Amino acid sequence: MRHPFRKRKCSCAAALIVLCQFLLYAAVSVAEPIRSVVAAGPSWEGFTCKDGTGLYHDLLAESFAQHGISVKRIYAPSERAYELVRQGEADFMTANDVPVHGLVASSHPLYENKFHAFFRKNTVNNWKGAQSLVGRQLVWRYGYYKPENFPPGIQYSELMTGEACLGMVILGRADFYIDDILLIQESIKSTKTPFNMDNFEVRPVGHRAYYPLFSTSKRGIKIRKLYEEGMDNLRQDGQLAPIFHKWGHTLPHFYKSHP
Repeated sequence: MRHPFRKRKCSCAAALIVLCQFLLYAAVSVAEPIRSVVAAGPSWEGFTCKDGTGLYHDLLAESFAQHGISVKRIYAPSERAYELVRQGEADFMTANDVPVHGLVASSHPLYENKFHAFFRKNTVNNWKGAQSLVGRQLVWRYGYYKPENFPPGIQYSELMTGEACLGMVILGRADFYIDDILLIQESIKSTKTPFNMDNFEVRPVGHRAYYPLFSTSKRGIKIRKLYEEGMDNLRQDGQLAPIFHKWGHTLPHFYKSHP
């Protein structure tokens, strides 16, 4: 007579073997050297141009080249880029200034700048910087800013393009269009809404640094460390500042204050 538990014991043993094989495969996979990484995010003129040029493209390529790693790019809106990283289809997103659920930010920024407000001159009698925005209607590109970037008491809307945001202010449907100065200038050049620039003004209203956001997986943690080591190596070798200067930007304060 067959032992009633023999079949069950065999099944458990087989399952244990499969589990051990999986763990061994996972350990080997993690130990394998990383040959390429995938970055995700929007296409920004001067930062991540689709022809492969731009500040972020140069910084990431040079940073990972320190480790013999190539960088591939998926162009996607910010919210979609976050999801690609969470799903493991991309290794990190470039770039954001605030934490995003399920992702971890590097301590090493890719970019640092002031952001500006485009507004009609006659709507502000005494300019007080960011405080002039309180109680007013702001508009910015979807996902580009957060209420935390401004003093309490603002009202805001998000639109898909800079031209749409600019048009809202020109037509009197919003008080301030918030964006990077280069992107405001780009929106001014591309808008089809007629207006006289003499009636409008652009002023700085805040300052922030932008960081790549990485997956929280073991691979993501390893890639974040490699990115930071690469940026540190570029700084120590005197190669980092020239990349920023090439694109018309100064070295972020982080790299000036950390030896």
